[in-house]
Formats: sequence, structure tokens, C-alpha cells
Amino acid sequence: MMCTEAITFLHFLHNMIILKDHKDDKNNHDRKELHGSNDISKNADSKNGHWNMNNKKKSILITRERLQKQIKKMEKIKRKVGIMILVGLLCFIFGISVGILWPSLYKSILTKEIVLSPNSTSFLMWKKTPIPMYLKIYLYNWTNHANIGEKPHFVQMGPYVFREVDYKVNQKWNKNNGTISFQQKRVWYFLSSMSNGSLTDNVTNLNPIAATIAYSVRHRNKIVKMFINKALQKLETIVITKSVKDILFDGYDDVLLKVVVDLNITKLPFDKFAWFYGRNGSESYDGTFNMLTGFDNIYDIGIIKSWKYNIISPYYSKSCGILQGTNGDLWPPLLNNKTVSLFSPDVCTMLSLKSNGNSEWLGLTGTKFISDEDMFDNGTKVESKKCYCEGVDCQPSGVLNISLCKFGAPAFISLPHFYLADESYRYNISGMNPNKKDHEFILVIQPDTGIPMQVRAALQINFLVQPDQGLSYFKDMPKMYIPMLWFTQEVNLSSEYASQVKLLLMLPILGTGILFFIASVGLLLIIISIIMYLKQRLKYNENENLIPKENGRETIANNEG
Repeated sequence: MMCTEAITFLHFLHNMIILKDHKDDKNNHDRKELHGSNDISKNADSKNGHWNMNNKKKSILITRERLQKQIKKMEKIKRKVGIMILVGLLCFIFGISVGILWPSLYKSILTKEIVLSPNSTSFLMWKKTPIPMYLKIYLYNWTNHANIGEKPHFVQMGPYVFREVDYKVNQKWNKNNGTISFQQKRVWYFLSSMSNGSLTDNVTNLNPIAATIAYSVRHRNKIVKMFINKALQKLETIVITKSVKDILFDGYDDVLLKVVVDLNITKLPFDKFAWFYGRNGSESYDGTFNMLTGFDNIYDIGIIKSWKYNIISPYYSKSCGILQGTNGDLWPPLLNNKTVSLFSPDVCTMLSLKSNGNSEWLGLTGTKFISDEDMFDNGTKVESKKCYCEGVDCQPSGVLNISLCKFGAPAFISLPHFYLADESYRYNISGMNPNKKDHEFILVIQPDTGIPMQVRAALQINFLVQPDQGLSYFKDMPKMYIPMLWFTQEVNLSSEYASQVKLLLMLPILGTGILFFIASVGLLLIIISIIMYLKQRLKYNENENLIPKENGRETIANNEG
């Protein structure tokens, strides 16, 4: 029994121990579950923190990469900006400095091209006529010559138009005095398409050989006049009829002319007569010129210094013989000129033209110079021109005596149809119709360059006849000036050269504008460069501020560990 009770007690104790162990296991299990829950929570928190850190590090890494790219881009921008600033600065300095100096540079370049030198533009244009030039000749036909006692009536024929080409030959540069010596060769080609008539037309007028011989012996003794009178009556007539070709260029034979030339009664050097005989293609007819090149003073370019090796014309006295002006081919720039002077070998003296406002041609504005009443004044109005009218043969104003210049022929020059001449010249003849439009001498010069824009040089040749009791043909002839022919030498600046002149005149403004535009582009480049640099710098600073710093150093390296 005691054994049984003892066994029962042991069995109870065993159950209690098992129950206690079970409770302990449960408590331990509960504690483990609670502990495990806390560990899971801690692990979750730990994972979240690590993820945030990774994101932050990743963000910083991205920012750093961006910053590094930005740094590289900044370096490129700096180089570009540096180049742009350098180019802009050079453009700005060049544009401003040259723009300020451009007017002086332009004047220097223009002077170099205007001054006559072997390589200058003016020389190339001067040595051979570069643009079309025309000689238009009008002949007077004496229609009532059969009735010598009547007032002579003249009908104008023509124009007979010739293309003229001028050459400057036998050039010699004289560097010691800034001049050039040369001769002038003129060549004429007949243009039937532009002419009103042909070279085979016949024209009747005063016999120029008979008139010249009569004029040459007007002061000779009676014996000489008797011999000449018989020769004239036998060999000559008071009027002649010749073809236009013969009377202008080819010339015609005359027996009496040969006789008086051999006897030295007249100074005519030819055995034939024509108004332009021996001139077509001649290098020596117009004589040798010595002309200033403008090397020492651009405003002297083209001025004639000597002609036929004379500094004073041998055909006129006092101031009338002074060589002044150009020969018409080359003109200096104008300095508000009121007059210009033109030396013509055809009249052996200078002709003065007066300014008359401006004239337009092909978009260019030039100073216009014209003939006026003073051009052939005999001293009536212009005191300095009295030397043109000395001695017993002084003529009324409006006609210039060129007889000494024309080998003693009774030649007198005037404007066509005696335009602007004394009315007395038209009293004893009929058929003259002077008018400004057709008979004015005109010269238009571009003032900045001296380039002739328009030229219409109009002159008339007249022969003087007067009563001479020792010569039968002229005994009852009233004193009068017979119009023989008149001509115009015309040249107009071509559209091609006008365009070049316009461009030349635009260069001061155009050049200054271009240079200041270059300076503006340079300044704009500098401004754009600065803006580009500042804009890129701002982006760089924004990215740099995204990286945390400690004591002025980046902490990203520590965070990476």
C-alpha cells in the first residue's frame, strides 16, 4: 500500500513536472514569438534606413556624374567662349580702328588710282579712249553762189558722223618734275548708219585756197597782187564744189596751191587741201604735249605745261598765250570751280567754260560747264582778253582769230551758227539759226574724280573775206565771215563705267558701314560669349549645391564606405 501510494505520488509529481515544463515551454515560446516580432520590426526598420541611404547615395552619385559632365562641358564652353571673345575682340578692334581711318585710306587709294602712273586706272583709260567718241561734222552748202551780188544763203548738210579713237603715243615719264610727255594720234572711222548723207555728197562753198591766198597777200605790194590776181583768175574760182570725202579728209589737188607753196607766199605746208588733211592717224599733227601727272598735287593732274616745247603759245601775245587747263581727256577733281580751262591744239590757245549748276547722267551728278558770251570775247567785257584782238584786223566779240594757228589762212572760230556772237556776223549772210539746245559747248565733270561724264565740244570754222581792190574776185566783196563747217566732238560715259564710278563714290559710306558692321558683330560675339558662359556657370553652381559638404569638402566619399 505504501508502495502503491508511493508510486501514485511519484506519478503525480511527474505530471506536475511535465505540466510545469509545458508552461515553461509555452512561456518560452511566447517570449520567443514576442522577441521574434521585435527582431522583425527592427530588421524592417534597418532595411528601410539602408534603402533610404542607398537612394541618397545614388542621388548624390547621379548629381556628381552630372556635375562631372557639367565640368567637362564647362571646359568646352570656356574654350569656345575664349575663341569667340578673341574673334569678337579682333573684329571689334579692326572694325572700329579701320572704320575711323577709312575716309583717309579711301582718299589715299583714290588718289593712287587717279594720279597718272604706269599702273594706275586713270592711265589705262587715258592712253586709249575706252568709251565711244564721235566726231559729227556739218557742212554749209552755198545755195545761191551763182549770184555773187546777193546775200549768201547757206543750208546745213549732215551730220557726217565718224567714230573717233584717241591714242597717246611716244610717252616719256619725267620723274624729276612729275610730268609726262606724249603725242596724240587720232583715228576716225566713218559711220554711215549714224550719218545723214554719204561721203560722195557734193557740197559748194567758198574756195578756201583762193580765200587763203587773198588773205596772205592783203598787205603785199601791187606787183605781188597783180601776179596773184592773174593766177587766181586763170586757175581758181571764188567757189568750189567738192565731195564730202575730198573736202574733209582725202584732199584735192590744186595747181595754184602748189605754186604759192613753192614761192613761199603762203605758210600752208600741204600740196592738197582738206579740212582734216594729213590728220587721220597722224602722231605728229597735234604736236608734243608735256602734262602734269598729279604726282606732287592731285589737283594739277592733266594740266598742260608745254606744247610743241613752248611754255607759251607762239600764236598769241601776253596772257592769251599762257598755257592753261587740260587737253580735255584728263581732269583733276574739282574744288568748287567756277570755271575750267581747256587747251585745244585746234585753236592753239585755251577755252574757258563757266559752271552752270549740276547735271544728271546715268544716276551720277556732275558739275556742268558751258560756253557763254565771254568765251570768244574780244576784250569788250573781259579786260584780259584784249590780247586776242590787236591790230587793224580786230573783229567784233564772239569770234576768235586763229589764222596764225592755221598757217595764215583767214580762219576764225566761233560757236555754231554764230551762237552768242555779235549780231553783225549774221547781217551779210542768211541761213543761220543759232540756238542753245544744238549749239552750246557743254562739259559735265564728276567733281570727286574729275571723270568727264558728258562732253559736247561744239565749234564752227569761218573764213574771212573782205574787199581788196587789187584782186578782181574780191574787189566788190563785202567784209563777211563765211561759215564753212561746224562740228561737235561728243562722248558720254557708258553705263558700264557709270556703274563703276557710282561704286567708287559709294565706297566711303559703304566701307565705313561694313567696317562698323564688323565691329558690331565683334561686340555681339563678345556679349553672346559672356551670356553663354554665365548661363553654363549657373547650371554648374546649381548641381554643385546638391552635393552635401562638410568643412568645405564633399562627404560623399565617407558615405560610400
